[in-house]
Amino acid sequence: MTICTLQGRTEYELALRKLGASGVNRWLRGPLRGIAEIYIPYRLYKVTLDDRQVRSARYYAVDAAAGTLDPYEFVILPEPEAWVEVQTRNLHPARLSENETRKLALDKVRRLLFSRGFFRLVNPQITAELVKPEFYVPYWVGFYGNEQNVRITVMDGVRQTIEGSKARQLVQAWLLGVPQANVCVAARP
Repeated sequence: MTICTLQGRTEYELALRKLGASGVNRWLRGPLRGIAEIYIPYRLYKVTLDDRQVRSARYYAVDAAAGTLDPYEFVILPEPEAWVEVQTRNLHPARLSENETRKLALDKVRRLLFSRGFFRLVNPQITAELVKPEFYVPYWVGFYGNEQNVRITVMDGVRQTIEGSKARQLVQAWLLGVPQANVCVAARP
């Protein structure tokens, strides 16, 4: 399937180096068995805040798979060269409706306002406009251990960061074919 994705900054060799276990990590996780590039669906919103003389707009991308991953925040709309088309079968299905992801984008902005001093605003009006209905973000998954006990680690292919338990649970549930709410992944030290 051909999909539109944010341009990844992580090639196979870099992902292999970052996900390759060494030292204590190798002892905890087991040997690296392989890596795979996967794609998780997102929706991009232009979120506007209006309050008296303050008007601001930011762009937030919210994952449409489960709504649990950290959103992407852009000050300006990404340029056309930031997007690429990719042919892949490794894509997580979008499970959330557009209304659900819109609500998540609005909730994110409300939390940010509250953390920055919501009391300074008199009557904030927050709106979210869908800018890009569906696109994907590349992630790399490392598979560790043996055939009876496989563990995974997830790395964001754009930010180049190792993701936490939310991303691991999302990917593991998808790979196992079970609803995310029913997956229990052991915490790692």
